[in-house]
This record gives sequence, C-alpha cells and structure tokens, in this order.
Amino acid sequence: MDATLPTDPSLCPLCHRPNGCAMAAGLPPESCWCMNVTVSDQALAALPSSEIGTRCICRQCGVVGNAPGPGSAKDHPSI
Repeated sequence: MDATLPTDPSLCPLCHRPNGCAMAAGLPPESCWCMNVTVSDQALAALPSSEIGTRCICRQCGVVGNAPGPGSAKDHPSI
C-alpha cells in the first residue's frame, strides 16, 4: 500500500474504493454485506499486514476470484 494514502475505514485496502462497510458507516455489524457472503481466502491473503483488523475490503474484492494481488489496484466499479 502506498504510504501517502490515508487509512480511511470506508475505503477498501486492496482497491482503495468505497468498501460498503456498515460499521464504517456507523451501522450495526450484522447489516454489513460481508455477513451474507463468504469472503474469499485469496482476498484475505492479499491484505497487507498493516491493514488486518483496521478496515474492510469491498464486496468486489471479497468475492471469489476478484481479489487483486498484493500492491495492485483492481479496476472495478464501487458498490
């Protein structure tokens, strides 16, 4: 991750687009998109260690087969 980018809890640490995180929006965790899908192991493995537990990935990066590799920014529409 580029050290010049701010760590914004509403942005995906993989693609840097809005992550749609309910908790970042001040909503209950159970209302988050990630509670209704299986987040891919590939996406979780692509997270920089400095981002684990600090902010959520977006739905596009989290679904199986969509996660970008470490250090890349997958071009996809935000949710």
